[in-house]
Amino acid sequence: GTRIPEEDGGKLYNSCTVFGPDGELILKYRKIHLFDIDVPGKIRFQESETLTPGNTLSMFQTPFCKVGVGICYDMRFAELAQLYGRKGCQLLVYPGAFNMTTGPAHWELLQRGRAIDNQVYVATASPARDETSSYIAWGHSTVVNPWGEVISKAGPEEAIIYADIDLQYLADIRQQIPITVQRRDDLYTVKSLQEGSS
Repeated sequence: GTRIPEEDGGKLYNSCTVFGPDGELILKYRKIHLFDIDVPGKIRFQESETLTPGNTLSMFQTPFCKVGVGICYDMRFAELAQLYGRKGCQLLVYPGAFNMTTGPAHWELLQRGRAIDNQVYVATASPARDETSSYIAWGHSTVVNPWGEVISKAGPEEAIIYADIDLQYLADIRQQIPITVQRRDDLYTVKSLQEGSS
């Protein structure tokens, strides 16, 4: 998967494309949550000045498991990950570029949170850190297991990392701590108002 600016009908989207082993386009996800923040003295960033938000979930099936896709800031929204989990995703993938302020504070913590919340694997892909760039990414692409453990992690530099997605381990975790069957759907629920691609 890659994330790219995409123009469609005069609008720009922050999009992630996913290709299969045969080179065919499997899906295109448009970032739902735009990064509009203003941290006084640290950073001001307004994606909405140039980008349009997407409005659909994006999932794809592999021979191994179902995968849900988000981009960067989307990872802060627990509801999106929960929807993917409820729709059968066992792996969530977030290409993203947290900066030198949010990266050390939240990058790994959010991945571990989403993994534990939903008892899924979470994988992130970040650009390597380039100190000469106008936007300096934190780096540290990571894979977290459903217990919330970091099982593979890059440093700030360019690297390729590997991790095993063990669905039996995932099933064991869900059996030991059965949050999926103990949710109080009679009291609360998170539901999608738009049908996403699956």
